[in-house]
Amino acid sequence: MSLLLIDAGNTRIKWQHTDDQNQCRLGNLSHADSPQIAQHTGTVTRVVVSNVAGDTVANTIASAYSGSHIVTLTASTERCGVRNHYTRPQQLGSDRWAALIGAHALGARNSIIVSAGTAITIDTLTLGDFLGGMILPSLRLMQAALTHNTAQLTLDSGQLQPFPTNTADAIHTGALVAISSAVNTAAQQLMVQNNLAVDIWLHGGDAALLQPLLSYPVHLVDNLVLTGLAVIAHEVYS
Repeated sequence: MSLLLIDAGNTRIKWQHTDDQNQCRLGNLSHADSPQIAQHTGTVTRVVVSNVAGDTVANTIASAYSGSHIVTLTASTERCGVRNHYTRPQQLGSDRWAALIGAHALGARNSIIVSAGTAITIDTLTLGDFLGGMILPSLRLMQAALTHNTAQLTLDSGQLQPFPTNTADAIHTGALVAISSAVNTAAQQLMVQNNLAVDIWLHGGDAALLQPLLSYPVHLVDNLVLTGLAVIAHEVYS
């Protein structure tokens, strides 16, 4: 039977469709185009969804696949070998939960799991235990906040520089250094706590921009949320 995995994020919807012949296709579309999702994926039997995009997208997915068996992910105390130590486990975003499960399945053992998307999330995973994490504004949100609230600054394209000599580079470099410093700090804290080597699992649209500034070994992973959803689907349907 065919399987569709959907990662409905803050700005875009990513999907992975595996047909009856085990052929896999990937795609993505904007929230505005979400009513056409079934035209891209075709008919499916089973759907596993992580949705942080809100009720409108949820209703669109439910309508598009009304004849399918749909599993909508919510975080729980434990799943697929990962234990959730959030004070209220269901408060954890389903995308973060799926990414943690995906990273664990890929071999993360004493690791910082970083999503560099519309928001930055920095989560600590050690031997299957999710200890907690941080949420920061993304690179673009930091830049936009500065330019929106400061009359003489404009949102121009900047470059990472060791000593920025123009405003665009100064804003771009400052935001990247702020984010990477938070990631490096989380990694250092984990290494001190466990006295074990630490690595970083990095995904999301700005991942490649952050990677050069990180001080620990990095695994750059495409579609980590979809990877986690695949692990969950295997648990549900096997």
